[in-house]
Amino acid sequence: MSSNTDITQYYEDLASNYDSRFNNQRLDYMRYAENKAILDNLKTGLILDIGCGTGEQTLLLANNGYTVIGIDISMEMIKKANDRIHQAKLDDKISLLVASAQALPFRDESVDGLISIFGVYSHVPMIDQAFEEISRVVRTGSKSIITVVNRWNITWWTRTFFRGKVNWLLHALKNKEYTVNGLWTYYFSKGELTNLLQSAGFKVRIGSLLILLYPHNNKKLRFYEKMFIRFEEKARWIYPFNGFGYYHLAIFKKND
Repeated sequence: MSSNTDITQYYEDLASNYDSRFNNQRLDYMRYAENKAILDNLKTGLILDIGCGTGEQTLLLANNGYTVIGIDISMEMIKKANDRIHQAKLDDKISLLVASAQALPFRDESVDGLISIFGVYSHVPMIDQAFEEISRVVRTGSKSIITVVNRWNITWWTRTFFRGKVNWLLHALKNKEYTVNGLWTYYFSKGELTNLLQSAGFKVRIGSLLILLYPHNNKKLRFYEKMFIRFEEKARWIYPFNGFGYYHLAIFKKND
């Protein structure tokens, strides 16, 4: 398992080209689906954005009437987000700070909701503690929304099989964590994610993002992929398709 220092350095190095590197039509669709889930489920109030990066969802929330605290383990990411916030003239709606998801610097039940988008909690080594921290800081009855990488995402398994990468397949069957390009990542099954969040005191609903779309493709969206998107809009929350996406979309409410 990687250290927090390694993960922090990865994102410090990534900050300079983060927005351009993760920019294609498949990820644009995923952001659309994430943003819709956020605005449809979070009541207006003070929202905590964990792993805010360069401020994509932080700005979305602020532009829609929320007050936001964005945190990230990378100072460089926070600097990028701060520049975007100044340009948007939203300084009065957003606060930013460097902090870890494993030790949130906030009082108990101090926020009205929480988001963490684009797999942030797949890079948090002490996940039990991190989910307990969410439960501690959000108010009873409030909702939170996170996305994490799915261990059983159908597009990765299919691509890897047809490319004949037997060693990767065997490794994936035996392990739930990987280090690729210097970044440690934990892959959750739907059942494991559900159990972890329920143990932390939440009522959980899990859907899929990018069920039949592979995110790391910068080419123009093809016609059949547009059909895949239409299918996903219908099947996102339906068993078994809600366990096949490249990412899990988890919406969970703190129990009364």
